[in-house]
This record gives sequence, C-alpha cells and structure tokens, in this order.
Amino acid sequence: MIASEMTVASRWWWRPGWTPGRSFYNWQVMPTQPVADKLIEIFAPTLADLPGFEQVDAARLRIDVQGIGFVDGVKGLHLAALVAGARKLLAAHAPFQLTFGPPVVAQDSIRLPIALPEELLRVREDLTSALTDIWIRERIPEFGEPLRPYLALAHATRPTRMREICDALEQDGFTDFSIDDTVSAVSLVELQCENDRYDWCAVSEADLLRVPDPIVDRHIFDDLPPRTLTS
Repeated sequence: MIASEMTVASRWWWRPGWTPGRSFYNWQVMPTQPVADKLIEIFAPTLADLPGFEQVDAARLRIDVQGIGFVDGVKGLHLAALVAGARKLLAAHAPFQLTFGPPVVAQDSIRLPIALPEELLRVREDLTSALTDIWIRERIPEFGEPLRPYLALAHATRPTRMREICDALEQDGFTDFSIDDTVSAVSLVELQCENDRYDWCAVSEADLLRVPDPIVDRHIFDDLPPRTLTS
C-alpha cells in the first residue's frame, strides 16, 4: 500500500468532455453478486471509520475495460456493428479468474488492483480491435494506453492524508488481502454522472465462450411413424 504524507483529492470533478446530462458508452466487467456482497461486508467497518470517503455499493462495483465514446457522438448503426464485432471476438474466450487485492490508496479512491490480469488484457485487445474495424484509431478513447484494471471500493469526497488511510487498512489486516472471482461476460453500459456518483444502465452484453444453439438433424426423425393428432 502507498504510505505517503500526500493527500487524496475529491473524486468528484468534471472530466474532459463530461457535462451535466451527457452520458458515455463503456465496456466494463462487474464482479459476481456473491463477491460484490462479500466485499461490501468485509470493508464496510473500516471504510465507515475513514472520514472523507464514500463506499461504493455492491451494485456500482465495476472494472473499466474499454470506452467507446459519448452517446451523442455514436450513431446507432456504428454501435450495432461494434457490439456484433465484440461479441464475435469475445465468444472465443473462455471464462477466466481474476484475483483482487490487496487494497491500495490512489489519488482519489481506495482500490483493489487486479493481480495477473493477462486474460482481461486480451479481452481489452479484442474490444479495441472491434472498434478499429469501424473507426480510425484517433477516435478510440485511450487508444494505445496501457490498461491498469482495478475495482474501486471507495471514493474520496474531500482531501484526506494518505497516511491515515494506509494505517487504517493495515491495522484492520488488509495488507495481504485478496479475493477471487470469475469473469464470464463483459457488459456494454451507458454511464451517467449525476449527484456526485456514476450510475449506468445496461445496453448489451458479450458472453465469453458462447455456445451456439444446437443444430437439430432432421434425418434422425425420418424412420419414426407419423403421429395422429387428436383433439
């Protein structure tokens, strides 16, 4: 964990391009419900005693994977093509395990980084590939920038000394904390920023290792006698 005399800053400021009422298409991974609920249960006592932090509730826990762009700049035809391309590529991935932890104190949040995220990075490469099939690279958010995936547990609401936060996490035994989860799908969402928090609504989903519908061989029924329907 970072041990420093620096302070964390408030999470809530308008990022470039964001304005009230504007929303953003984003590919992200959400932890499974049992893991999300467990994280809330485990960290709630510690975070409740940390002034200047708001714990992220279970329904808002997420991992950013690849942005698409602001909704008002994405045509429906392009979005449909992007989703179709992503689904085709991601269907070749098998579900995989992620390991979260131990917690770190970042500039504006307390996070669980992801250990050995190679499979997630490959998923991100395919999502980016689906975008480059439609758009030029310059249009793709953060194209070429490395993905450092994490799960934010709490966001800073005011400046707070990092040393106090690190000490609290260490005292409560989180120095070696880790928890595993399984990723079986990637979600396309529409992100909104309102009332000092990010919410989203689901747009689509791409399953990993999607199994195609079975093809019925009609010839196997050729030797069966016809049925008589009675009313």
